[in-house]
Amino acid sequence: MSVVFKFSTPDISFELDGPEGFVRPHLEFLAPFVRRVTGAPPGPVAAAGPVPPGLEGVGSWWMAHVPPGLDPSLQDTILLFAYFMRSYRKMVFLSEDIRRCFQVMGIDEPKSLLQILGTLKREHGLLLNAGRRGEYMMNTTGIARVRDLLGEAPRAGGSYAADGGADPSGPDPSGRTDARNLFKD
Repeated sequence: MSVVFKFSTPDISFELDGPEGFVRPHLEFLAPFVRRVTGAPPGPVAAAGPVPPGLEGVGSWWMAHVPPGLDPSLQDTILLFAYFMRSYRKMVFLSEDIRRCFQVMGIDEPKSLLQILGTLKREHGLLLNAGRRGEYMMNTTGIARVRDLLGEAPRAGGSYAADGGADPSGPDPSGRTDARNLFKD
């Protein structure tokens, strides 16, 4: 079965024609442009079926996990993007990864993205340096912030878990973040 999508403005016109498996990914890529040109509010791309791999799946992930009434700040949006990347085991990310998430979502990227990342790291303590300059990763405080935004409940002991089981090690009494508790979740 063939699907046809036609779009036209005074300046540009295009048409996509083919099987749904071909047209859908192209529409998801073009959606930010179409929303911008038509004046529609920015938002995630609604996609049926499984989340595409990598950064291109951020729209589907957002629709499935972020509560509809949530209007996150830029800082929280960046943390949500970083948390999304953890879902496919991308623990270390670059500012370019965050930029790509903004593009896929059709949201204008902040001009001060690097400054915001630095603020999240230095002033708010929600990100860590991950080695080389410009590489970041979420720490347990950042993960807890996102889980609060998403409405996930903490388990006994104040930590979070997807499976809801008990935390055998318990919280770190010193309150420090180190290699023993950084990847505990």
